[in-house]
Amino acid sequence: MSIDVAGKLFPNLATIVIQLLSTGVLLIIFRKFFWAPTQKYFQKRADFIESQIQDAKTSQQKAKQLMLESEEQARQSAKEYHDIIEQAKNDALKIHEDLVAKAKEEAARKLEQAEREIEVEKQQAREDMKKEMVNIAIEAATKVMSKEMNSKENQQMVEDFVDQVVH
Repeated sequence: MSIDVAGKLFPNLATIVIQLLSTGVLLIIFRKFFWAPTQKYFQKRADFIESQIQDAKTSQQKAKQLMLESEEQARQSAKEYHDIIEQAKNDALKIHEDLVAKAKEEAARKLEQAEREIEVEKQQAREDMKKEMVNIAIEAATKVMSKEMNSKENQQMVEDFVDQVVH
């Protein structure tokens, strides 16, 4: 059994040419019928992927814009909240100050009225005391006139009378 190793290692020139021609024909057929549709498919796929990427970028930009708007609205709401709280504090402080001022005015008015009443009562007491003193003086003079006494008796009578008036 003899095997031709050289013949097996190096193919026949006619076979090589036929194989090359067959491959060339297949490439031409493939290029004519399959290359353009395959390229169109890949182009469509690339366009689709590109449009998806663009849509994603657009959606991302819209989301960022909405997020910025919502953050701005949140800041604005927080500012309005703080303004409302500050206004409420100011209103409460003003009401408190008004109430304190009214209370002070009322207290001053009542104090003034009490002072007037005290002054009227003092004046009335003075008048009553004056009348009482006049009555006492008249009574004392009447008693002194009705009796004729010496100065020691007069002194004793006045002291007794003063003790009576004081007590």
